[in-house]
Amino acid sequence: MDYSLAQLRGFVAVAEELHFGRAAQRLQMTQPPLTRQIQTLERILGVRLLDRDREVRLTAAGAAFLADARRVLTLVDAAPESARRVAAGDVGTIRLGFTAIGAYAVLGPLLSLINNELAGVEVELNELVSEEQFAQLSGNRLDLGLVRPPLPAGLTGVAVHTEELVLAVPAEHPLADVPGPIRLADISADYIGYSPEGSRYLHEVCAALVATEDFLGAEVATQFPTMLALVRAGRGVALIPRSCTAMRIDGVVYRELVASDARSVKLHACWNPESHDPVLARIVPLLSAECFTTAALSDHRARRSTPGS
Repeated sequence: MDYSLAQLRGFVAVAEELHFGRAAQRLQMTQPPLTRQIQTLERILGVRLLDRDREVRLTAAGAAFLADARRVLTLVDAAPESARRVAAGDVGTIRLGFTAIGAYAVLGPLLSLINNELAGVEVELNELVSEEQFAQLSGNRLDLGLVRPPLPAGLTGVAVHTEELVLAVPAEHPLADVPGPIRLADISADYIGYSPEGSRYLHEVCAALVATEDFLGAEVATQFPTMLALVRAGRGVALIPRSCTAMRIDGVVYRELVASDARSVKLHACWNPESHDPVLARIVPLLSAECFTTAALSDHRARRSTPGS
């Protein structure tokens, strides 16, 4: 036979009051049923919890059981509110995917946004190329991804960042010290391209900018650090998103492109519309290009620090 929550509450009341009458009054019941509850609980446990000679006192077993009973009741009392907070998306975990290059653009601001708006949500980070993120989003192994377009059928998203491409050249390259923006037509060195399998979007954007015969013979890389390592080694030049220039690398110089060669690339927040995750439902309305600006993030912080907000 198992003991009940009513018996636990009855025991805790008697143990704290050390008086059956006061405990019964506190529980809004009469004393005889409370006495029977304690007797039944002791019979189930096979130990004496209270001495009832001239006054009520806890036995050693009763003192130990009281500590555990309080913990159980605290958890039981907190469970409904915990369930409501999870259902509302106030607490939980968001499984977030991101590309190495995309991380430089919006990962930090997105984490700040989640922390500011949903402090009880934990973020599980997964660095994956866009194609791997699409597969995991479709299989509900990721909740949200920071990916390059186009988005496959079955997934949805919103553009959260747009930035221009710049040229990364070796520090000893002739173009490193040329004044003014660079024309791609003037580049004779080999290009370092993006893998068409791992970085299809950037591959297609850059291939459209560069002479086909030059680009098809280029070395390729999927991850941004590998690409810059090749540039530093003097293996060629590379077109990279502007946000990546935040990584200062000795031996690599970043140059602007002339307006006629300038191109922008986009980054999307992507999710599976079939997902019923409450945390995702709270995050999606916050996602837009505007929400990642410095002003927007400052406004989020200010609103959270204002009393009554």
